Order: sequence, then structure tokens, then C-alpha cells
Amino acid sequence: MRTIDKFLIVLAVFTIFVASAAGQSVKDLPEYEIFAVEINGVLCGYAESEIATIQKDGRELLVLKRNILAKLSVLGGGVDMKVQNEFLIDPETDEPVSTEHVVATSAEVYAFTKFESGKAYFTNSRNGELRKIELEDEVVVENSISYPHLMRDFIEGAENEKTYWVFDDIKGVVASKTYKRIGTETLELIGKEFNTTVLEEVNHELGTVTKLWLENEHSFLVKLEVAGRNIYLADESVKKKIQTVDMESMLFAKVDKMISNVPDISYMKVEAKIVSGGEWITAESLNFTGQKFVGTVTNNLIEGIFEIEKQHYYGKNASDFPSEFNEEELKKYLDPESLIESDHPVLVVKAKQITEGSENTWDAVVKLSTWVGENIHGAVPGGTSAINTYNTREGECGSHSRLLAAFCRAVGIPARLSIGCMYTPYLGGSFGQHAWTEVYMGDDGWVAVDATAQEFNFVDAGHIRLGESTSFNPKEMKILEYKLGSGDVTLEVPEELQKYIGKYIFEERNATFEILYQDGSLTVNIPDGPMLALDLPDENGVFYPKMTRQLNFSFENDLYGNIAKMKLQQVSTLGKKFEQDSISSEVPEEIRPLVGNYWFAQAQADFKVFYENGLLKIKDPLAQKVISLPEKNAAGLWMDEFGKNEIEFLRNEKGEVVRMLIYSNVYLKKQVEL
Repeated sequence: MRTIDKFLIVLAVFTIFVASAAGQSVKDLPEYEIFAVEINGVLCGYAESEIATIQKDGRELLVLKRNILAKLSVLGGGVDMKVQNEFLIDPETDEPVSTEHVVATSAEVYAFTKFESGKAYFTNSRNGELRKIELEDEVVVENSISYPHLMRDFIEGAENEKTYWVFDDIKGVVASKTYKRIGTETLELIGKEFNTTVLEEVNHELGTVTKLWLENEHSFLVKLEVAGRNIYLADESVKKKIQTVDMESMLFAKVDKMISNVPDISYMKVEAKIVSGGEWITAESLNFTGQKFVGTVTNNLIEGIFEIEKQHYYGKNASDFPSEFNEEELKKYLDPESLIESDHPVLVVKAKQITEGSENTWDAVVKLSTWVGENIHGAVPGGTSAINTYNTREGECGSHSRLLAAFCRAVGIPARLSIGCMYTPYLGGSFGQHAWTEVYMGDDGWVAVDATAQEFNFVDAGHIRLGESTSFNPKEMKILEYKLGSGDVTLEVPEELQKYIGKYIFEERNATFEILYQDGSLTVNIPDGPMLALDLPDENGVFYPKMTRQLNFSFENDLYGNIAKMKLQQVSTLGKKFEQDSISSEVPEEIRPLVGNYWFAQAQADFKVFYENGLLKIKDPLAQKVISLPEKNAAGLWMDEFGKNEIEFLRNEKGEVVRMLIYSNVYLKKQVEL
């Protein structure tokens, strides 16, 4: 699932309230102030700002700095977000000189703008080349510092609705915003009463609808609401009260219909009510080959019925590889961009290596998609950017999709992200926010693949596409109809699979797993978890779920050839921190590269690998114990002292150890049917 990696949308939301003044000089801003951040009613963050006078380039300027922290959780993984904003302001004119925004989780999103003589110079990469943007006289530079236009027109004036052209210093574009008067309201915040004018802002670039409370005397922004977030003026006490908010309800919509064989969904009809942001959506934009929408879209509130058909593409008309795509409209899908660093030398070399000998562009895409799906482990938070995902070998769907897009662009194949939602067996059947990749196949147009879901050359009909940079905030979702394959799914269990059917006891946790045949596939019903359809066993007799390679199942027979046990293996990836403690000279040379700290992002925990008393050991902070690794098995993996779990250390192209894989093994006894 794609998680909170819509950083530009989030950044735009948070920086709306970066300052307060409109009807007064910026010089009169408070030297310090703090805002509380609530999501779904949970106080999960705060923003604090300070303003000071500095000397720069021979003149006196005001600098306003704001630091924002939000503690988020998705699918059990911590996704803490930190935002830093800096504004330089000319105190004589109250005009901005420059703005800088940084969002950091597992990777960094950056935006910088310098203003000179009616022009904006923008970049979204540190020390990147500045792009010149002409600002016409009617363009408002809102910059989240001052709102004189709103003070003039709505507080002092009698406007009820007005549209402005506004420079967006997050995306570096001029966009239109429409403000509408909602009314007036008296708020009590930080022990004071504020008489406010309440406005609704519709951002026609991001597709977001925001409610603003502007204090009447100076048009201070004292409160705002947007996309389930409530941000308001507060005091220092909020710092001690924040807690982590689980974003599950904002990213998933239960439908109470379990479909285990998701990749085989060939048709789906869904009634939906969705709020989206990130780009402006119309009913027309939701219709294209393979997806039909009938309904309405009002300020990015989508209400209607989707019909999706699985599209099969076999590369029949794909162009030779490599090919040149010279169409002007494709240029942006070939160029590098923030988080999709397709010009990074490491990614270029790897993409060329993977696609060497490809028959055509489609063959190259499938090779790249397969490599990403098989080599990037699922994790929240993810790698986020393409190069960071490649280096860490982990990420959620956004990370997979950006890396695949970067790989494709690196070898000259136009590629872009496709954003929306996907049906998943999670929560008993639900739609969750998701991202996948689209590649351009010449006369055949854009073709979708989903490396995250192991759909290397297609996407199933459980995918609903909303746009290229959208978000998914479901209100209601209902499956009206669906079909698997051709619609003729047999209920009869194939003879070679019958022996696996049954219940398996996990004695340590007093839990029962069940193997059954459903939707045309052998399926594992995990207690308090999803139902996972399995591929047929590989040459080693190992069954992998169709949608992930981080779990696998194998079986052991008794003396009579009957299934006696099921082995469940889960793979966890831990990235190595190169800033490790000094290593004793007593550590053997072959062990030295393994020693260090390894970060388990999913659990936000540090595992320490060290050498002591002639043994390699791991300090496990989750189990709060030290585990010895006395020897390797026949496969060359380190075995723990209990003989249950296996450890593998992976190296990069330079031979450096960069990550540790932990293969956790659980054995379940098959329940004998009486």
C-alpha cells in the first residue's frame, strides 16, 4: 500500500499556517508562536516558529523559521514527519526575498524560491539549477506569510467569493485559488477570544479544500481544517501531549468482501465516495481505457460508480529497444525529477544492466518491473526516493513505483506514477491507498504494471486510478460486482493440492492457520490477518503468496508421506548504519564487515551485531535479549542458537555489507482430522 508519501501535498497543507500577519507589517509578527496539529481528533504534532532580524548581502532582513513535527503510523510502521520552513522577508516592503521548505522522513523533499524584480527563481533540489518563472502583476505571492488580499477583500471589504492567481512556492507553479466567505465565528484559543472571518479555499492546482479562520483585527490565521487535519494556535503544553496517530482509517475503506486471489480479478464494479487531493480531478479524467466512471466530481469529492477491466498487453506492437521518444508531451516523463532521480549514475548503470539484450521496450519494462518486485522488500516507512529505495532495498508502493519509473526513464522509456487505490484482502477486504507505474508503449499508449503487487506485466481490475499525484481519502466504498479470470473458476480442488488442505496449529500463540482452496487457488487464512492466495510451488516445493515475497510456506511429511508440518517463513530487512562503534582488533577479519548497527524501520528499532567470546551475536531490542549465531547452515546462512531463525548479510557492488535479512521460521503442526 502506498502510505504517507504524498509529501508535496502534506507540505502544502502544513505550510499554509506558517505565519500569521496580513493586515499589519511583518515586523510586528510575534517573535514566537506554536500551533497544534490534530489528525482524526488525535493531537499528533506541533509547529513552532521564531522570527529574528539578520544581515544578508548588505541589507537587513527578517528571517522566519518554523519547525513542524507530526507522529504518524501506517500498517504498524512509524512514519514520523519533520518539516522545516525558512522565509526571508524585506521589512521595508513586506515582500519575500526567498522561501525554503524541507520535508524529511526516510528521504527529503526540498523546495527553494528566490524572488527578484517580478520573477521567481525556483528549484526542488538542493543546489539545483534555478528555473525562472515570470510573475504577472495580478499574481499574488501568498507565501504563507501575509494575506493582504484576503484582508482587503473579505475582512475590510464585502467580497463573498473571489478567485486569485497565486504563486505556489512548494511546486513552483502559478495556480488559481478560489476563496468563499463562510461567515464569522468567535474562537477561544490559548485563553483568549478571537473574532474571526471564516473562509473556504479551493486550490485548483492541488484539488484541496481548506477552511481558514482569520482573526479580524490583523487577519492572523488562528485555525485551519483540511483533509481530516485540524491545526490551531496553541501553547507550549502541546509538545508534551502529542501521540502517534494511526492513519489506517484515512487510507483504507473496508468493503467486507474477501477476495483472496487478487491478481486474478478481471472485472470489478465499485460504488465509491472519495475525497482526493494533489491535482484537480474531473469526471472526464477518471475515464480511460480499462476504467469507466459514471458520477460527479465536486471540488475533488468523487461520487459515483467505477467499472474496471483488466487490460492484457503482450508487447506485440512495442518498439525496438532502445528507442527514442521525441514527442514534447513525453519530455517530463523522461526527465529526472524530485524523488525520481533517473539521471543518477548508479540507477543508470543498473537499469542498463537489467535490460541488456531486451527484445523490445516491453521486454525491457517487464525485466525492470520484475527486478524491482523481487529485490525491493516491503516496508513502512519506505525508501521514498528512487535512489534511496535502491540503496536500502526496501519501500512501500510509492517507493517501488518511483524506482521503476526512474529505471525506465534511465533507459529512455517514458514512465510515470499512477495513483489511486487497490483492492486488498487486508482488514477482511478493503481498498487502500496505492501507487503503481505506467509506461509509454508508443502507438499502444500508456500501459500499467504493479511491481509492488508482483504484477510485473499487468495490473488487476482491483486498481482504481485517480491521477498522477493524487491522494485517496475514502468515505464509502462498496463492491457491486466482480469477476475472476474468465468467470469460470472451478471449486474442485486439484488432486495434487488436496493433501495441503486443513488446519495447522501454531502452539506458541494458540492460533490456528487454515489452508483452503478458494477463488481458484490454494489460500492461507491467517488468523487476525489477510487471506493470501498462493502461487504453485517452486522447484524447491516452496509456496509464495501471489502478492508478496516476504512470506513463504513449505511442508514436511511424516513417515507415511502425509503432510505433518507447515513451515512459515517471514523475511525482515534491516539496513546497516555505517556510523558504527569501533571494532576490536580481536574480531576475526571475515567477521569485521558484519559488525555494526542495523535499523529495522518497520519497528523503529536498532539491532546491534557484535562479536563476543568467539561468537557472532545480535542484540534484539524487541525481544530484549542477546541471541548467539554459532554457525552457518548448508545454505551459507547463519543459524541462531535455537535452530529456528536464519540470518543473511547482503553486500553492495563495492563488497560492503549494507543490510541484514532475518528469516524468521515458525513450524505449525497439521491438525489430524478425526
